Amino acid sequence: MSTLKHKGKGPQAMTANELQDGFSVWLDPSLNWTRIFADALRTEDEDLMEKMQDKADADEQNNIVVGTYFIDIEPDTGLPVRYREKFRVKGPSYDTADLLESQ
Repeated sequence: MSTLKHKGKGPQAMTANELQDGFSVWLDPSLNWTRIFADALRTEDEDLMEKMQDKADADEQNNIVVGTYFIDIEPDTGLPVRYREKFRVKGPSYDTADLLESQ
């Protein structure tokens, strides 16, 4: 029996927000979090989605990320289906210059 939290059909990607900086992140094929959507793992494989869910749950429990969930991906473009997710892919809507200079 599947314990997946996604409800979509077709390709899925796992997203969250970094707990420390708040940036949108996605799981990549190595099941590491990336800020680069182009590197996100997109799959329809139920076994792989179970592993993605397990990783997301563990990282949320360990306060690495918050708000983990699957998003629907448009098969033809590889981009998110919903407007909210398309917006998140473009990055934060505030000026991060100060953040980048302090790193």
